Amino acid sequence: MSLMLVLHIIFLIIWSASLLYFPQLFANQAFAKDIKNQTDIVLMQYRLYAHVMTPSALLTIAAGIWLIFERGFHGGWLPVKLVLVLFMVIFHAYCGKLMDGLIRHHVQQRVVYYQILLLIPLLLITNVIMLVVSKPF
Repeated sequence: MSLMLVLHIIFLIIWSASLLYFPQLFANQAFAKDIKNQTDIVLMQYRLYAHVMTPSALLTIAAGIWLIFERGFHGGWLPVKLVLVLFMVIFHAYCGKLMDGLIRHHVQQRVVYYQILLLIPLLLITNVIMLVVSKPF
């Protein structure tokens, strides 16, 4: 197993965990009653997004590109996986847009919206892992 594969897996775990936790922070902010709690949650969101989520996403993608050049582009499952990763990137950007809207305009959805939002990364990450492990085609 190459070092780049190990790094790719580590960065993917960190990115996936942050994608799963981020919608919960939105829900927590919607539940927060006072300004102090909301401000603390917004600060947590920003720090997670800027210092953990985005760097781990970039490092995951960079390591994945390295692996494609190292190992080649083989198997029909790989293009499907890459499309799912693209959807993970889109979800990542959407979380940033939601965070920015909450910071600037205090535009807020219902708590249920943020709880349902958690299903998107859950489904994407699960399907990526299933494809990589099983390599069905």
